[in-house]
Order: sequence, then structure tokens, then C-alpha cells
Amino acid sequence: MKKLITFLIIAYLSFTINSTLAAEDERIIENKNTLKVGVLLPLSGKFQDTGKSFLKAIQLALYDISNKNIKIYPKDSKANSLDTYLSAKEFEEEGIKIVIGPIFYESLERLNEINNVTFISLTNRTDNIPKNTIAFGINIESQIDALEKYFREIKISKTLLLSPNSEFVKQSENIAKKDLLKFYRVYKYDANPKKITGDIEKITKYRERKQELKIRIKKLEKSDEYKDQQELKKLEQMHTLGKVNFDSVVIIDFGERLKSVLSSFMFSDVPNDEVDFFTINQWFDETFFNESAMQNLHFPSIDLNNLKKFNEKYFETYSEKPNKVSILAYDALGLIYYCWINNNSQFQKNQLFNKNGFKGLHAEFIIKENLSKQKLKIYKISKKKFKKVFN
Repeated sequence: MKKLITFLIIAYLSFTINSTLAAEDERIIENKNTLKVGVLLPLSGKFQDTGKSFLKAIQLALYDISNKNIKIYPKDSKANSLDTYLSAKEFEEEGIKIVIGPIFYESLERLNEINNVTFISLTNRTDNIPKNTIAFGINIESQIDALEKYFREIKISKTLLLSPNSEFVKQSENIAKKDLLKFYRVYKYDANPKKITGDIEKITKYRERKQELKIRIKKLEKSDEYKDQQELKKLEQMHTLGKVNFDSVVIIDFGERLKSVLSSFMFSDVPNDEVDFFTINQWFDETFFNESAMQNLHFPSIDLNNLKKFNEKYFETYSEKPNKVSILAYDALGLIYYCWINNNSQFQKNQLFNKNGFKGLHAEFIIKENLSKQKLKIYKISKKKFKKVFN
């Protein structure tokens, strides 16, 4: 009996030990073949809706990739540098090598202190990016590069650069310093909407052109010649006389203030069918359709058809609209997966810097010097539609 009990105990222990070892072996195999992706987003607080939309986009990408060996590990950045750092430190301790996030530039402050982790941030700021971080947002450099190529195609030569005397001053100065677009003049206007029209009148020399018209009309009124009377009839329908000394304008602004600037140009008798207007940082704002001053406004942006497809799929999945930038989070996971699957299921940071670049839903892009440099398209607003004018 004792021998039987001893045998059973030994058999039980043997089975238990072997099962444990098998489980350990299985975990080791799983770890070797599993792509672990950290996700660092604001999942609570003021910006939680943005963070949750980005997380859902990543989950949608995970579903579309359909590979059970990819695992995502979300953590809350709370949209501040301290909580971002603490969560990033946890990723480091857990052995996670690649992280999507954080979103905001301010959250990057302490990421340089994290070792052996690469962060794909969704920020579009490009100054002083930590060495372990890639700025994956639609940055100024990519937008200006697209405009420069388009300017060469349509052959414009006298371009004004305008920006509000506020948060975009630094962006405007950086653009001017690059000198890619060879700006004819650089101006700043008051950020107060009530003062914008006055500033635009000065830039366009509206009062001088209006005075020239009055002087010409008075002179023609004294003439009885037929041709002068015909000219007089024509001038009486006009607001100013003489053309402006520029052929294009780049405005570094958005939203209601951008609308005010463009309306001020119209009131200053600078028609948008004679001068080309451009802006940046646009994500297909359909409220522009109802503003006559916005007609023919040009801007560089991501692929509109792919954005529509992404938005439709997101809505079908979650019954809500995505954050307008969350397509970048979708592509970030796709980028990581592509590098991993094409490197024998091993993730290495250097794969992100493939000289041939990548093709995402939002655009073709290449990562250089810790920036995603996108090949953007140029669109213009025409008859309540976004029309692609440059690919």
C-alpha cells in the first residue's frame, strides 16, 4: 500500500513539474513569436475622448491585421509628462520595445529617460523630439514640401506668408527660415477678429487702390469722349483700381479666424479667382463649403478617399465618428506590424527607417531623423467639394 501511495505521489509530482515546464516552454515560445505593442494615450481626464478614439482605431487595425500573435497593452498617459513617464517606465520594465503614443507634444518631456523603448508619437510638432521618439503627425515640413512642388507646377512667384501674431508665430518663422517657397513678403496680423480686416487692408493697400479709383472716376466725369464714358460706367461697378503686387498667399491659421482672414481679402477687393490662397493643418472641414470667401482655397492633406473609407469602417464598427486624426494611430500599428512580419517576427527599431518608405492609409511616408515625412496631396475647395489638384 505504501509503495502504491509513493508511486502515486511521484507520478503526481512528475506530471505537475512536467506540466509546469511545458507551460513555461509554451510561454517562452509565445514570447518569441508575439509582437507586444504598448499604447500610451490619455484614457481619463480632459482628453479621454481623443485617447479612446485613437485606441479604437488601433483596435480596428488589430482586427484588420488578424494575427493572434500581436498583443496591445494600453496605459493611461493622462495627457501630462509625469504620468506619461511613469507609464513608459512600466513598459520598459515589462520588456515592451515599441509604443504607440503619446499624442501631445507636452507629454514627450521625459521620454529621453526611458531606455530600449521606441515611441511613435502622434504629435505634428518637430522641434526637440526625444531621440527615442518618432513624430508621426502631419508636420509642417511635409506640408511645405507639398506646396513647394505644387508652386513649381503652377508657376507662381510672388507669395505672401501670413500668420496671426499669436501661437503660430514660431511656425511661421520656421517656414520663412526654410525659404523653400521663396516668400515675397512675410506679414503678421492681429489675432483679434475685430482688427483682422484693418490689417488685411494695409497688406493689400486697399485704401490706396480705392483712392486711385476715385481719382480716375473724377477725371473721367469731366470728359465727354465716348471711350471715357464707357470706362466710367465700368469703373462705377468697381471698388478699387489696380491689381495687388502678389499672386498668392499662404495663411498659417485655421477655423473661424482663417475664415475672417479670407473674408477680409474679399472685402479688400482681392478676388480668389485672381490670387491663389493656401493654408495648412486642414482635415477637410466641410463648414468651409458655405463660405464664398473659402472657394478655391488650397491646402495639403492626406488621402481623402482613404480617409473616407477609414471613417466609414470606424463608424460601422463603433457606431460613432472617429477623431479626425485617429487614422494615424491605425497606420502606426500597421507600420509596426509590417516591420515585424518582414523581419522574421522580430521587431527592430532600424526597420522603421527603411529607405524605401511605407504606404499607409493616410499617405506614403518615410521616416528620417525621427520625423515621418509624408507625401501629401493638394486639395482645393470648389463647388462644395474637396477637389484634388495635385497628387
